[in-house]
Amino acid sequence: MAERTHPSRHALLCCCSALLLLYGGKTLLRNQDWHSEEALYRSGIAVNPPKAWGNLGNVLKSQGKMAEAEKAYRNALQYRSNMADMLYNLGLLLQEREQLSQALQLYTLALTSRPTLASAYLNMGIVLMKQGRLDEAKRTFLTCADIPEENLRDPHAHRSSVTSCLYNLGKLLHEQGHQEEAIAVYKDAVLKMPSQFRPQSLYNMMGEAYLRLNRLQEAECWYQESLRAKPTHIPAHLTYGMLLAITGRKVEAEQFFRKAIDLDPSKVSGYMHYGQFLLDESRLAEAAEMAERAAQMGSDQFDVVFNSAHMLRQAGFNSAAEKYYELAASQRPSYAAALMNLGAILHLNGKLHQAEASYLQAMQHKPDDVITQSNLRKLRKIMEKQGLKTARS
Repeated sequence: MAERTHPSRHALLCCCSALLLLYGGKTLLRNQDWHSEEALYRSGIAVNPPKAWGNLGNVLKSQGKMAEAEKAYRNALQYRSNMADMLYNLGLLLQEREQLSQALQLYTLALTSRPTLASAYLNMGIVLMKQGRLDEAKRTFLTCADIPEENLRDPHAHRSSVTSCLYNLGKLLHEQGHQEEAIAVYKDAVLKMPSQFRPQSLYNMMGEAYLRLNRLQEAECWYQESLRAKPTHIPAHLTYGMLLAITGRKVEAEQFFRKAIDLDPSKVSGYMHYGQFLLDESRLAEAAEMAERAAQMGSDQFDVVFNSAHMLRQAGFNSAAEKYYELAASQRPSYAAALMNLGAILHLNGKLHQAEASYLQAMQHKPDDVITQSNLRKLRKIMEKQGLKTARS
C-alpha cells in the first residue's frame, strides 16, 4: 500500500512553496533595482528619501544630467535642509554652471552646518577669486588652512583640500607680484599635502615664483620636481622650456616646447610658447605658423587671438595680423587696446580711412591714451599729404 501524506505535512509543504514563490519574486524585483546605480537609489527613495535623493543626484551628475541632478539635490534638502555634503554638492554643480552667487550661498550654508568642511572653503575661495573679491578669497583660504585636524570625517580628503587652498592662495599672491609670500605659502602646502595629493602643479608654480625673483637655479629644481611627479605635465614643459631659453640652452628649450605640443596637440598654450621662442630666435616664418595655428584653434578665446595677432605683426605677416586683430576687436568691441592695435595694423597695411575709424573708436573708450592720440596725429598728416579727407575735415 502507498504511504498516505499527513494533512498537516501537506499544508506545511504548501506554505513553504508559497514562501519560496513570494521571496523569489521579491528577489527578482530587487535584482531589477540593483541593475544600475540609478535604479538602486530610485528604489531607496521610499525608505530613506534624503540619502537616496542625494546619491541619485551624484549618479545623475556623473551622467551629465545636470538639471535632473540639481532637482535630486534640492529634493534631498527638502527632507533635511542642513546636510552639509548635499549643500556642498549642489553648490559645486551650480559653480560648474557659472551660477557663482548661488553657489557661494550654498557653500556658506554648508559651512554653517559643518565648519570643518575644507572643500567648501576651497570652492568658496575659487568663486570669490572669479568675482574679483581677492581679499575675501585670501581670508577664506587662510581660514581653511587653520582648521584643526581633530574629529574629521575624512582626514585625507581634508588635507587635500587644505593643500589646494594653499596652492590657490599662493597663485593669487604670485599674480599680485608677492613672490616671497607665494613661496612661503607653497612651502606650507608641501608640508601639509597628503601622500595621495598630486603635486606637479604646486611644484611648477613654486618654480614660477622663483623665476620671477630671478633665482634661476631654484626655479629649475622645482620645474624638474614637477616633471618627476608627472612626466607628462604640459605646463612644466613650457615653463622649463622658457627657463632653458633664458639660460641659453636653446636646443633643450626647443625640445621641451615640441614635447609639450606632442603630449597634447589640441592645447593652444604649446603653440603660443613655441611661437614666442621662434620669434625670439628670429625664425619668423615658423613663428608665424605657430601663431596662426594657435589663433585658428583658439579662435573663440580673446587672449589667444589678440596675442597671436601681436606675434604675426612682429614676424612681419601683416595681412594675417590684420585678420586676427579684427577678430579680437569684434570679440571685445569696447576694449581700447584691441581697437588701437587694429588701427595700427590697418595703418601699416595702407587702409588709412579704416585705420582712422578704428583709432577714433579706441578713443571713445579711452580718450586719454597717449599712444592712440599720437598714432592718429601721424595718420592724419599722411592722409592730408595724400589729399585724403579725414573725419575732422
